[in-house]
Amino acid sequence: MRVALIDDSRLSRAGLRAILESQLNLSVVAEGEAHDATSLIATTHPELAIFCSPSHKDVIQPLAQLKRVRKIPATLVITECVSEVGVRHLLTLGASGILLQETAHLHLSWALPAALHGGCALSPEISRKVITEYTAPVIESTQKKAAQEKICALTARELEVLELLSQGLPNQTIANSLTITPGTVKDHVRSVFAKLNVDNRLHAARIAWQARKFDASTRDRK
Repeated sequence: MRVALIDDSRLSRAGLRAILESQLNLSVVAEGEAHDATSLIATTHPELAIFCSPSHKDVIQPLAQLKRVRKIPATLVITECVSEVGVRHLLTLGASGILLQETAHLHLSWALPAALHGGCALSPEISRKVITEYTAPVIESTQKKAAQEKICALTARELEVLELLSQGLPNQTIANSLTITPGTVKDHVRSVFAKLNVDNRLHAARIAWQARKFDASTRDRK
């Protein structure tokens, strides 16, 4: 495998080069700083380019500039830290893998071949971020649906009580707002708790928030 090392730190390049050549038996055909990445890659034609930088933001521009190269190599980014947004940005720019600098040495043996052969090599820590980002909407949707099903069992008056108690209002204030007695409010709260299968106001408010049911159509329900 022909590899190009792109890193603004000469010391860092030397350390990574030693690992690649002595431990992984790879051929480093070019190395240099980020501002020279495009020309280095264009003239040496590596199969894989490794971009190393403490901040993933410093890799974005040179990675984007690879579009100018006739034959774009697979690219692996090694950085100290990266957010979910940063991961998405790097992958959108064509990164074949992203490793965290602290643990990169543990994953190079499988990450390099994976990146080279069309895979997506991510550190376990980054994989968790990606999985969380993509599954969060599904989980939220499931929770919302379950909450809506529970709230659909409430009467119009119970919905009004739930909306007010979700604002942290005590029974007396709710009673004054709805022009009913505190005892009646207490009965409604007890019924709301039973239908939502909760035992306190905080949990009831959470279900109300998850359902996002306090719209005009819900309030107008008879």
